[in-house]
Amino acid sequence: PAEPSVGATATVLAAPPSVPPAPLLHCHDHRGQSDLSTGASDAPPTSPAAAGDTRTTVMMRNLPGSMSRAGLVKLLTDEGFGGEFDFLYLPINFGTGANLGFAFVNLVSPRVARRFRAWFHRFSRWGSRTAKLCNVSWARDQQQGLAANVRRFQNSSVMHRSVPDEHRPLLLAGGAPSPFPRPTKRVPPPHEFAGAAGGRRAQ
Repeated sequence: PAEPSVGATATVLAAPPSVPPAPLLHCHDHRGQSDLSTGASDAPPTSPAAAGDTRTTVMMRNLPGSMSRAGLVKLLTDEGFGGEFDFLYLPINFGTGANLGFAFVNLVSPRVARRFRAWFHRFSRWGSRTAKLCNVSWARDQQQGLAANVRRFQNSSVMHRSVPDEHRPLLLAGGAPSPFPRPTKRVPPPHEFAGAAGGRRAQ
């Protein structure tokens, strides 16, 4: 029998039975990737069954180390999610001032959260010279939702008065920064790697 052509093989890899073709093409189109098969095996779930998922908080990984909180907010807004996330935290190494390569984002609804995961899966359009590809996963159950994130960080050392606002968790309402609830108890000052420890415990 004749061997399948290269084009036929690429088609099979690009649209395996478990991954609907439309979301995969969507990911290819906005990232400008040349090989659709690259992101097929580990793409976020987009099946109808996901409609019953109520999670809204995601963890973005493989972020460029030079990205700031303001830069990440701008990126998410420029990519079409302005006004659709109400919490963002980019953990910082207080010793170096660089981020730790991951961030937590809470979206305003489960539907938006699923769309966010699909959109930023293998995202690479950072606006800087880096080959990093973003990976987006769900945050742990204890960090799901806006209220859970507020409780987690309200009395955290990252909210100490010595911590610059840019290094703190950010609340938003309608796309505009919103005041974070005041601590309900004494907040200890952070040590050098407080941002790193707080972020890793939250994974």
